[in-house]
Amino acid sequence: MHILTKIFIVLVTLLAVAIVPLVATFVVNEDTYKVRWENSKAELFVTNTRATDAEKALVSERALLQQELDARSATIAGLTTELSSTKTALDTLHADRGQLQASLAQRDANMQSLTSASDVNSRIKERFVDENYELRNRVLQVVRSLQEIEDKLEESRQDFEVAEAAKRKAQEDRRRFEIELASIQEMVDAYIARFGELETVAVASSGIAPDRTLTATVLAVSRNDNEVLAEINVGSRDGVKEGWIMAVGDGSSFFGRLQIAEVDINRSIGRISLESSDRGLVAPGSKVFATKGRN
Repeated sequence: MHILTKIFIVLVTLLAVAIVPLVATFVVNEDTYKVRWENSKAELFVTNTRATDAEKALVSERALLQQELDARSATIAGLTTELSSTKTALDTLHADRGQLQASLAQRDANMQSLTSASDVNSRIKERFVDENYELRNRVLQVVRSLQEIEDKLEESRQDFEVAEAAKRKAQEDRRRFEIELASIQEMVDAYIARFGELETVAVASSGIAPDRTLTATVLAVSRNDNEVLAEINVGSRDGVKEGWIMAVGDGSSFFGRLQIAEVDINRSIGRISLESSDRGLVAPGSKVFATKGRN
């Protein structure tokens, strides 16, 4: 056997002898190491869980601390504003106190001056009283004058309103009379067109043409063998005059002529002519028309 082979065998033997204890030790300690690793893993999980919980608690506590810090900052800002306002008010009070002190000092000086000049003060007081009475009298005079002016203005206003009302009534009467005049004119024109020959006969030698246009109503009719009399509801107050020649009808038919014989304040009596039963007889309620400038 070669020497190297022998040496190799010896080395392998020694190595085997040395490895046997190591292998035995490893086999014995394998379970122990496994248990330790499992325990370490569990401890690491617990540690991580506690760390996570601690981190969450820290975040929550930090948020609470931030809220408290913000609240205290707002409180500090409010107190700072209030302090500034209080300081401003205090400065104002100091200024007012200074003004009051100055006013008191001036009043004391005035009191001393008035005390040292009592005679002058008495004369000033008397003058003040006299001027006060004079001013009161002037005020009373002015008040009376103003009242008189207001009364005159009120009277003027009332007169103006009365004048305006009268003006409006006059305008309304004028419009009404113009409408009546147009209606009467239409009736007269219709009558002339229909009874033209009677126009000449109707003119009384003693009759006169009315100087205004108006409309009246027959109140009563009196008939006898010689004449027919009619009473109407207008008189001297309305401008009616003796001798007026007026037409009587019902708005569409001509009944006859009325010549005024007697005039009262609000009544007139006249004689009826040209009456015909064919056209209709004059009766209470018949209309009487006066046309300005025409008889």
